[in-house]
Amino acid sequence: MVVGSTPAMIERYEDALGELVRFRPEVEEHLDALVAEEPGFAPAALARAYLGVLTSEPGPSRQGLTVLAELDQHVPPDRLTPVQRGHREAIEAWSQGRFTRAQAALDRVSESDPHDLLALFAGHQLDFFLADAASLRDRLGRVLPEWDRQDPGYGFLLGMFAFGLEESGWYDRAEAVGTEALATNPEDVWALHAVVHTHEMRAEVDRGLGLMDRMAPYWTEGNAFNAHNYWHQALYLLELGDIPAVLDVYDRHLHNDGSAGVALEMLDASSLLWRLYLDGDAQETRFAALAEAWARWVAADEPYYVFNDCHAIMALAGAGRVAEAEHRVEQLRRYAVEGDGGADLQTNVTMTRVVGLPVAQALVSFAAGRYQQVVDRLAPIRGRFYTFGGSHAQRDAFHRTLLEAAIRVGDTGLARTLVNERISVKEDSPYNWVARQRLMAAAGDAERATEARQRARTLQQGLAARWQHDRAAAPGA
Repeated sequence: MVVGSTPAMIERYEDALGELVRFRPEVEEHLDALVAEEPGFAPAALARAYLGVLTSEPGPSRQGLTVLAELDQHVPPDRLTPVQRGHREAIEAWSQGRFTRAQAALDRVSESDPHDLLALFAGHQLDFFLADAASLRDRLGRVLPEWDRQDPGYGFLLGMFAFGLEESGWYDRAEAVGTEALATNPEDVWALHAVVHTHEMRAEVDRGLGLMDRMAPYWTEGNAFNAHNYWHQALYLLELGDIPAVLDVYDRHLHNDGSAGVALEMLDASSLLWRLYLDGDAQETRFAALAEAWARWVAADEPYYVFNDCHAIMALAGAGRVAEAEHRVEQLRRYAVEGDGGADLQTNVTMTRVVGLPVAQALVSFAAGRYQQVVDRLAPIRGRFYTFGGSHAQRDAFHRTLLEAAIRVGDTGLARTLVNERISVKEDSPYNWVARQRLMAAAGDAERATEARQRARTLQQGLAARWQHDRAAAPGA
């Protein structure tokens, strides 16, 4: 029996974990109630502290330290179990920006107790924030053989494992594992997310949209992750060239007057509008509203997770608020120079120095029309974008920025290299052929430009037709 607990409290805590892995927002209320009733019930307090750091924002993350301090008043750290002390170490490090130290602490927790679902979930999300594909995969791979397939949390482990496989390039295996996870728990929005990623990475727009249609009753409402999955839906629609549908998803689900203004949602909104911006669709009104929300966020928080900062700068620059974007870039520059960039201390400092700062500078340069500066800053680090956060799909916005800058500045050799790389691994992506069309047009090769544009249109029409056919054939259609 855990100190300060009763069987009823343990049952409620386990129910809260079930809400956590389903991304249900009521988990916060239920954990708050448990902590209020018994401040010395360490599992609930630790889980509540994780909710702060899982936001990836400095203010809520610091609240995790407050929760730990309150727990210390009731249960001194030396009275915690070794596993609980491991969680405490991870939360403390994570709250202070020592992300890799938090990763290591969670590794040790899982080595001691492979069945600790909280450690696996929190560690997996941290691996995602750090874009650590190997850990995304292996954190789950190390423990899955220790679990029984009948264990209640097993299916959710499969969903996490599927995403790790996808980010590691094992697309077929990821799809199979993610599909099994969804068969076990249809409401596993992270497993859906994993399979959606596999279709994104293989340009299977029709299959991705079809899956999201079939699973709509399980992911569109009742969870705090639906905005991100709607972002994926919008990416598919963007590939089809259906801009009205893309903007409808944006307005209803990504950013509007009722949006919460949290970074993890706003970065998806920035990323989608920036893709349109790169394609010549400025979206002034939407960018203006989003930039205002980001401006409030920037004013309230210092640098903490540079992936968020880059998306704030993206929105400010896209809205024409270049001076404000440059001010945040200067904050990042000072932070990178003055911060502690040791291997396990202030991980974000290293991420900012190596990738985040040049990306931020390039975004401002692009908005200012200084395309050669974009090329100069991004081309040397394009192979390292994965080291500062997010998924392959999210970071593609930066790859597209480099490609578009290369086309606009007339660097035909680099642009051709980038386009050919994309087509070689994702031949059925309409965007890749549109990019080739723009490149050929800029190079004065009208014949190849026409061929590329026709290829893009043929792909779009075929993907849309297959999707609509499957929708019409679906039960209940």
